[in-house]
Amino acid sequence: MNTSPSDESIHLTSARAGNNEAFTALVEPHRKPLLVHCYRMSGSLDDAEDLVQETFLRAWSKLKSYDGHGSFRNWLYVIATRLWLDEFRKRRKRIFLPIDGDPADPDSPPRPDPSASFLDPLPASWLTNLDPTPEFSYERRETISFAFMVALQKLNARQRVVLILREVFNWSAEEVAGALELTVDSVNNLLYRARKNLEPSPFEETPAPKQYLNQFVNAWESGDVHSLIDLLHQKATFAMPPMGVWYAGRESIQRALQNLVFMPRVKWKLIPTAANGGPAFGIYRADEENFQAAGLLLPIFSNDKIVEVTAFLSPKLVTRFGLPQDLLP
Repeated sequence: MNTSPSDESIHLTSARAGNNEAFTALVEPHRKPLLVHCYRMSGSLDDAEDLVQETFLRAWSKLKSYDGHGSFRNWLYVIATRLWLDEFRKRRKRIFLPIDGDPADPDSPPRPDPSASFLDPLPASWLTNLDPTPEFSYERRETISFAFMVALQKLNARQRVVLILREVFNWSAEEVAGALELTVDSVNNLLYRARKNLEPSPFEETPAPKQYLNQFVNAWESGDVHSLIDLLHQKATFAMPPMGVWYAGRESIQRALQNLVFMPRVKWKLIPTAANGGPAFGIYRADEENFQAAGLLLPIFSNDKIVEVTAFLSPKLVTRFGLPQDLLP
């Protein structure tokens, strides 16, 4: 729900006088855009939620310092961005990518690293589903795609932030310089290096044809590995965070699926959802009768072939995407 400028002004005046309810009405319309912004920076759903809460706390404590120049929304973005940069400098938390390092041997059992933090997929519920006006350009498909998120995480912190503010939010170099307390030349240099270091995906992502999505689901649920492999590009990849392994090419993926996924007496169900602006599936596993959440499956298509499959093996993600923890028989 949007707040009109007049309503925002009324809420701001009342909040400055100490009215908590007015402050909530002032900031809540900005929660989802801020969540997406913090997700882009951090690559983590949990960290993004924590960061937005800290942003609101900081905004409440410094509300009287907001002078009304520039939008209130942008003021919140500045607070969130500075908080993340400070936190990044202190923690140096590394977000691992699904495809990192050399591909694994599909005949060797993977060993998960419970201490590792992997890049999360983005739930559709975090988006506002508004028309793509300039104000909400942060929701453009190419700026929330999983490929873009992977590329962002390969940039250093300041390059990442400058690229987001300049090219996702369309801020001027002067606005970014003011937000980050840098010179305009520094901002331009950081943007230049970010563009240079931004690694494009080897494939152009295209919309997933419904018939191929249906084939993908049918093949997975029936354990038809050969039909599943037929849907893959010759150079497709398959990753299973937090296992910390990934497989390259049809032959290697087929052996990994046979060894690790489609084992005797194991059944699978897929429930459609959406992640990072594209199709995704909640995956449920049953050894006997009851199907329990196993994680989230994200296939990426290019020209009618699947070029990348990421299986996020985290039951918690299923509920984060609004899906049930168990499927009734």
